Amino acid sequence: MRKGIVMTRIIGTGVYVPARRTNEDFEEKYGKKAKAISRLINHEVHYLATDIESREVNISNVGMALNAAKQAIQNAKLANEDIDLIIYSTSTPDYLLPPSYILLQKELKIKNCMGFDIRSGCAGFGTALTLADKYIKTGECKNALVVGADLISSRFTKFPAKELDMKTLFNYMFFGDCAGAVVLTGSDEDRGIISTKVESTMADVDMGSAFYVGGALHPYPSEEVDSEKWAAYQATGLSEEYLSKVLIETFEEFQNESGVDLSEIDRFIMPIESEKIAKRVFERFPEITPDKICSNHSEGGALINAAIPVAINSAIENEKLKKNEKVLIYAAENTQWQHAIIFMKW
Repeated sequence: MRKGIVMTRIIGTGVYVPARRTNEDFEEKYGKKAKAISRLINHEVHYLATDIESREVNISNVGMALNAAKQAIQNAKLANEDIDLIIYSTSTPDYLLPPSYILLQKELKIKNCMGFDIRSGCAGFGTALTLADKYIKTGECKNALVVGADLISSRFTKFPAKELDMKTLFNYMFFGDCAGAVVLTGSDEDRGIISTKVESTMADVDMGSAFYVGGALHPYPSEEVDSEKWAAYQATGLSEEYLSKVLIETFEEFQNESGVDLSEIDRFIMPIESEKIAKRVFERFPEITPDKICSNHSEGGALINAAIPVAINSAIENEKLKKNEKVLIYAAENTQWQHAIIFMKW
């Protein structure tokens, strides 16, 4: 560890939200099916980087990330050239190659920078924070830019060649497009990231969600993959069962390993999209009350990699994070049930 560096702190945040659309916009386009789905999801407002009517993409994944990154760097009171590490987490990159972080570096006009992409779902941003913390504490970098960005709506507007089936339309309305970014740096103050853990403990359980099309096995939509799975696949029943199970086990493990009781945590930054999952968590941990949770409350949809930085940014803007408060960040995903947990003093 570099001399004098004892903590990694978040010193700047930024968010980019594309166009806001409503359930009514979907209902006007897709009729009764969209109206039925509107009653099943927890949000009225949708963040969309694509146009519902024309199906065209209005801004790229990197374009959203650029706006969020500029804001985060400015709020950190740094220049772009001060960034020497970029970690970019996304499940929906603009290109398979080159890496998204290099495209962002190019747009920010940073001459020398190391970095990498994390290809993951909702757990990705927590994983990225964990890695940035390690790089800073070992002296490998000074200022890290961590980005979480996803543009998933284009999968629903570009892949299907015919009218959207019910499952595909549900996923289209369930997810949202967005980008969030944070800047981290080392500090000799007694506040910042205290501990982190990234785990995958249920690799033997079936996948809860997947993008079957777009990889090496199935580069393009074809009859080899059920058309309902072209854009995105979700196993709703599995998600509600195992996401809550993973969260409960992770929090119990955190208490046992850290000696910190959840009642000591002032703020929990953890998006919970399902009311059933929330109910199970509150029943198991009554010390976690809704007023302690910082999230986007499903506004915009399930924001995947952007969910955590959006929640952090919102909490800062609404003055919900106070100096020296104990904060627990939890990010998990249903693709293969991987998760990350970050404990910090704000």
